[in-house]
Amino acid sequence: MRESFTEITRLEPLDIFYVGERHKTYFEYPAHCHEVYELNFVENAAGATRTIGDSHETIGYLDLVLVANSKLVHVWEQGTCPQHDIYEITIHIDPDAFNGSFMNKRAFVSIRRMLERAQRGLAFPEPAIQILHDDIVNLAHSNDSFAAVIRLWNLLYRLSLVEDARELSSSSFIGAREENEDERVRRTIDYIAERYMQDISLQELADLVCMAPESFSRFFRNKTGRTPNRYLIDYRLGIAARMLLTTSLSVSQIGFSCGFNTLSHFNRLFRESKGCTPSEFRERF
Repeated sequence: MRESFTEITRLEPLDIFYVGERHKTYFEYPAHCHEVYELNFVENAAGATRTIGDSHETIGYLDLVLVANSKLVHVWEQGTCPQHDIYEITIHIDPDAFNGSFMNKRAFVSIRRMLERAQRGLAFPEPAIQILHDDIVNLAHSNDSFAAVIRLWNLLYRLSLVEDARELSSSSFIGAREENEDERVRRTIDYIAERYMQDISLQELADLVCMAPESFSRFFRNKTGRTPNRYLIDYRLGIAARMLLTTSLSVSQIGFSCGFNTLSHFNRLFRESKGCTPSEFRERF
């Protein structure tokens, strides 16, 4: 298994952010994580793959991801990308820039919410990247440090307004509690988090919130976008993915410990969700 590593970035202590710009022929940087926040822009790399936590996707011509979690391992790899002039801009931002009473003001609400979502990695849609393309490139070419900071804050603000940005890694993979405004949904989520390794029936979950099973299933899907069973499967898969990277347990041991009754069932669901088998996922890191 390849080791991921904690990157020591080039961000200086007195700087708010650092921008690295490069043209390259191949993705060769290994899986890594770092203390700083990262906004990574990739152009002309359709067919390359991007792994953020337990999310593995093939990217298009443009890709833009914000990672705001010091433990979230991520990597871009060549995949089937045939290009030999890949353009990449990596922006590393000091997390301390978002601390203090100043960032708690109303004007920064949308940026704070974006950073919370980026704990799981946040991918922006290609139309939004096209609109902000020149802003990202101009930031890389800015020679005035103060003006560059203003440009960065403006870029982050505009990104925070993008409605269809997607969270990538599962909450269970990063060990985060998934929030929901509805008390019944929160009780269900907490119940699953405590008992995911056991058999959990729809009737059991419905009884927990005093609802009929069919009504509860419709209610839960309306609130979360997933059926209770789909949420349970996704939660188990997130835990399993984390165990694949952080333990030496066999694939079958991990599958059974996460509540899957058979190895074939675990392998099938994992492949459907992650696009690869558990063994292949482990090998990527």
